[in-house]
This record gives sequence, structure tokens and C-alpha cells, in this order.
Amino acid sequence: MSDRLHEIIAEVGMIHKELLKDQKIDDTEYVLEYIDNYENDVKEHYLTLLLQYYFQKNNIENFKELIILGYKFDLRMEDIKEAFLNIKSNNENVIEFLEDNVVFFKDSNYEEPLKCMYEYYMNNEELQVTLEETIELIKRNRYVCAFAYKNKEQDFARFFLNEDLLESLKRDLPYLLK
Repeated sequence: MSDRLHEIIAEVGMIHKELLKDQKIDDTEYVLEYIDNYENDVKEHYLTLLLQYYFQKNNIENFKELIILGYKFDLRMEDIKEAFLNIKSNNENVIEFLEDNVVFFKDSNYEEPLKCMYEYYMNNEELQVTLEETIELIKRNRYVCAFAYKNKEQDFARFFLNEDLLESLKRDLPYLLK
């Protein structure tokens, strides 16, 4: 690993820590001004990390601001779980905003995130109606469906099993179910 990469990681960590400490992290305009004097590679790395942070916090307004600026990050099941656990109202959420990405992404870690989302849903009866649409969106992911099918003895897996999608997978992509 190059020394420069170590420097970038260290600077990104310091920036993030400072913005959290000052409670300015949710002020995108302030953040952009704050990092303006850093080198471009540090800014790029930090804004990618920040986009992921906003996604996980379900901060849709700030997330959209960085998306408009062209930033992207590699979506993981862990990110979806964190965003899901931060859904507190019927307002648009980041998972629904990235609908196509959520439906088509592939990961290798499904068990712990799905179990956490299931428990959050079951333990928050007052939010269940709010979470329903997001649950249905996650259930449309073929890899989530395949995982749920392979682990259907678990309550949380049965909860995420999409029977219609399962029939389609059996017919068109049976290798996913082995």
C-alpha cells in the first residue's frame, strides 16, 4: 500500500471525526466548504465515504445532494440494514430512492443484516406499515430470495422469501438456489 493511500485514509478519518465532533456533518454546504482546501484525492475519498454515511443514516436530502454531484459508492447489505434501521417515518427513504440498485445488487453477507431488519420490523409494531414498502423492495432482490429459500427454516428468512420471485428463479436461474 502506498504511503499516499495511508495519508488519504488518515486525513479522511480526521475530517470525518472533526465533522462528527462539531455536529456539522449534516450540513452538506458546510462540509463541502470545509474540505475545499484538501487535495482532490482526499476530497473524492471523503465524499464517497460521506455518501455511504448519509445512506446508512437514511439522510435522504444530503444523500441526494451528493448523488447530484456525481458521487457513488458500492452498496452492501450492511448499508441497507443500517439505512433500514434508521427509517422512522413515512417519508421517502434512501432504500426506496435507490430502488433499482437495491433490487439488483449482490453481496455475500445476508444473514446478519436480514435478521436485524426482521427483528427491527417485528419489534416496532408502530413502524410496520411504514416499513412495508421497503420490505417488499428488498424481497424483490433475487439474491435475497435465494438466500431466504436456502435458509427457510429460519423465521427471518421465511419473512423475506418472495414466493413469486422464487418460482421465477426455479424456472430461469435454478443455479442460484443450489
